[in-house]
Amino acid sequence: MTERSALVRRVSVITAIALAACVQAPEASDASPDGSAAADSRPELGTTARAIIDGRLEPSDEFAAVGALVYTFPDVGVLDTWCSGTLVAKKAIVTARHCTPNIDLAIESGLVPAFAIGADAFNPTQIIPITGYVNAPPSPDGDGLLLDGGRDVAVAYLESRPTGVKPAKLGRFEHHMLGDKFTIAGYGVNNPERFYGQRYSGKVTARAIKGRWYKLLFGDYDTYLEWYFTDSSSPAPNQAEADEWWDIYRLENKFELLAGGLPGEAIGCYGDSGGPLLKGKRARDLTTYGVSFAVEGTQSTVCGYGGAYLVFNEKMLDFVKDAL
Repeated sequence: MTERSALVRRVSVITAIALAACVQAPEASDASPDGSAAADSRPELGTTARAIIDGRLEPSDEFAAVGALVYTFPDVGVLDTWCSGTLVAKKAIVTARHCTPNIDLAIESGLVPAFAIGADAFNPTQIIPITGYVNAPPSPDGDGLLLDGGRDVAVAYLESRPTGVKPAKLGRFEHHMLGDKFTIAGYGVNNPERFYGQRYSGKVTARAIKGRWYKLLFGDYDTYLEWYFTDSSSPAPNQAEADEWWDIYRLENKFELLAGGLPGEAIGCYGDSGGPLLKGKRARDLTTYGVSFAVEGTQSTVCGYGGAYLVFNEKMLDFVKDAL
């Protein structure tokens, strides 16, 4: 959990947007002109718990391409897991860019960073060492939701090809997919007792591809302000900071997606970062359209309200394909 906590500190200034993601959704509907998906009801605020809540344990081979990024030690095995990823080529995975510094940290610490395959990251069926990675360059024009340049995706390379695992396909996210249901999967914390390391999945709805983060989450300024002063992770809530958060945190248009956070949906948390945004009901047609990278944090629920995903638009899909 140490490295996951370090990642949380990285985004503590955004109250929150704690690096992770996952969720499920209301019935699909047509997208509205402002780039958001129409919904019959707003999120029920303050009711979600930590991780892929309302998801399900996912031991099936359908999700075999989804694995965990882990620290390993020779003759010991897996010591811990910090992010999730998806096999998309014989010897390559996609994950979140903010997950890759831990690959370097593992090597510097005398550990072996690896991709763990199987439903339980601590008892995997295969452990494939990670030999390197390529990070997507940040946006030259914007900060991204986490004010770090955005475009939070990376391709990591494996020492050998996993046995008997079919890579997921890469899919291009299109604007007409707003309102669609997707599946997310990852190894993050999966209950209020903070258990993690098992692969869970859940359903999400693609809600918005642009806009102010807190307006998208809360609908109006007054509702946001009530949350900010009573349940945000700000160490010293004040009006100036509330106004600043409302204004500066925005999705990068056509690159970052808000998904989930609606009644009945699952939601991801720490350790689910890098996990996929999926369509497909069988391993042979499993297709990933993006990776999770952030979720709103609160005092009452730790992670909640909806997750942020880097989507594979034409530019990001080209980056991944060129890196393979």
